[in-house]
Amino acid sequence: MLPLPLPTPGDGTSSAATEPVAVSGTLDAPDGRLKRGCKDYAYAYAVTVPSDDWTLDITLQDRRGKGVNAQSQLGPNDDESGVLSYRLCRWATVPGRFTLRGVLVSYDGDRATTVEVTEHFRLRRRNL
Repeated sequence: MLPLPLPTPGDGTSSAATEPVAVSGTLDAPDGRLKRGCKDYAYAYAVTVPSDDWTLDITLQDRRGKGVNAQSQLGPNDDESGVLSYRLCRWATVPGRFTLRGVLVSYDGDRATTVEVTEHFRLRRRNL
């Protein structure tokens, strides 16, 4: 018996499963001021994925690293872009730099592609 040679790249045996999948995401939040009382604030998200099977898990942390909000978007139930709102109360919120972190996972059959997205913005205490 003779051993069979292993396939090499470029010999026509490559499949689409080895090609990278284009997956990207963005988060965008404006700088602003903390408003008196408990108010709604907003940020935008957008994902670019090859299929309708995806998740985007988003967390919001204050300058101390304390979580102040978390949300998840799921394809195909949620749009690939939109604006999400969250509520903060000025008396319970530390002003300063906030961090939005998103983990986007796109599923293509049995393959999953993960992309992490980060956005920073500031909320300052309102001048009295």
